[in-house]
Amino acid sequence: MRFSQWLLPLMLLTYSCSVLAEESHSTSVAGMVKLLEVEAQLIDNLLEYADEMESKLKIVRRSIASMLQENFKARSSTEEYLSNPLNSFSLIRRMNSDWTVWQLYMEDPVGLKQVDKIQELREHMPTSTDVEEAVTALDRIQSTYGLKIADIANGNLNGKQYNVSLTMLDTYALGQILFDQGKYVEAAGWLYQAIITMEKYTLAAPMELSKTEVRSVYAETLLKLKQNADALKVINIALADKPHDIKLLLKKSEIETLIRTGANVAPEKPTTVRTGTPNTYQIGCRGQFKQSADARLHCLYNTTTSPFLILAPLKMELVGLDPYMVLYHDVLSAKEIEEMQDMATPGLKRATVFQAASGRNEVVRTRTSKVAWFPDSFSPLTLRLNARITDMTGFQLYGSEMLQLMNYGLGGHYANHYDFFNQTAAANKTAISGDRIATVLFYLTDVEQGGATVFPNIQKAVFPQRGSAIIWYNLKDDGEPNIKTLHAACPVIVGSKWVCNKWIREREQLFRRPCLKRK
Repeated sequence: MRFSQWLLPLMLLTYSCSVLAEESHSTSVAGMVKLLEVEAQLIDNLLEYADEMESKLKIVRRSIASMLQENFKARSSTEEYLSNPLNSFSLIRRMNSDWTVWQLYMEDPVGLKQVDKIQELREHMPTSTDVEEAVTALDRIQSTYGLKIADIANGNLNGKQYNVSLTMLDTYALGQILFDQGKYVEAAGWLYQAIITMEKYTLAAPMELSKTEVRSVYAETLLKLKQNADALKVINIALADKPHDIKLLLKKSEIETLIRTGANVAPEKPTTVRTGTPNTYQIGCRGQFKQSADARLHCLYNTTTSPFLILAPLKMELVGLDPYMVLYHDVLSAKEIEEMQDMATPGLKRATVFQAASGRNEVVRTRTSKVAWFPDSFSPLTLRLNARITDMTGFQLYGSEMLQLMNYGLGGHYANHYDFFNQTAAANKTAISGDRIATVLFYLTDVEQGGATVFPNIQKAVFPQRGSAIIWYNLKDDGEPNIKTLHAACPVIVGSKWVCNKWIREREQLFRRPCLKRK
């Protein structure tokens, strides 16, 4: 079996017999830094393996030189050479014992230490789940922003060219995994791209990839899409390279039978970009919402929310009135941001979402990021942040939730959701401190591309600006949830998105926002 034939199955193999913990590498850029460190160790390990092989090779070649010299001397004058008893004895001895030693030397494996090192590092390496999540992330980026597969493969992301491209192994893996997930349209596009890439480049052993193998999977994908005639064309192209391949011949016969006995769907060009009208969420993520012409939305220096702001006013932009939404600019310093990131990185864990059905927080595919939580009194910095939140909102923070620092990874996003719990479905979450009256979201970093916070119901989008913070009310004046606060975090295309948020509970705001209903 060729290496390429078991490469992807091996990559996709779930280590079911092990106790490896899922580190969820792709869900945080900060978390993926460790992968580069592990890869560096693996490369060093491979270099040691190469050194050992070269050392053994030098010994062999050096010995061969002296052997050839002696053998040439003997064959140049065979009778004279063998008539000397010393030469005869040496030849018999060499043939009897030296070659036994060489056999043992050749059988002695090289690099066992390095093989053990790879096994030792395997617990820090991505699992099949990580690979599948990474594939889903790239697929999410493509669909959300309407990108072409060929552009992505060649490093052109959303109109900007980067000095990076996907290899044929990358594109083939994307196609094969999407095929396994039943996403045949998307799989066809990536497999077609893999075939295009294979026409331009070849891979060196042991990573070579069989064109026949890729074309066979592509043909199978086209069959799933009922594009039987196109599938037959692909198989015929594969047979041109391997005319006696029994598997290809059988597949050709199978497809010809399908065409003869069933209605064939009209051939369709392989999909390299999703078609159709983008939904409101996608429009927002692409920055295509129309700008509001409401004259009541303006910028000002806030000097009134707290007495401290009289001395140090904050730059505030009124973004919306229903729900009430404001954006504060330059409320975090570079030093504070760096301290927050250093504080959070060691403790980042996969983000979860509260599920009313189970009454528990669970990992879900609709939220891909890592988070770390910090009590209000954790450090002088957290105390300052909470004081700043009070200055910005005018709310009492007693009984509210801890600060949450979050880092998004490959295609990191959070699908449409509400921040309020809705006490009828989550009474245990709101019994003590009430529901989430407001959300405060700090942006710790700029994001080169993507990563906006969008509100589909009111068609507003806020793109990350380092040091800014957006605040919105989740509840109406009467305390009822405001469904207009539906929002989402768009997938990050390029960049490392860091945010910090604080959910403020309603119970302590009785005298801060007195219109709320009493409970």
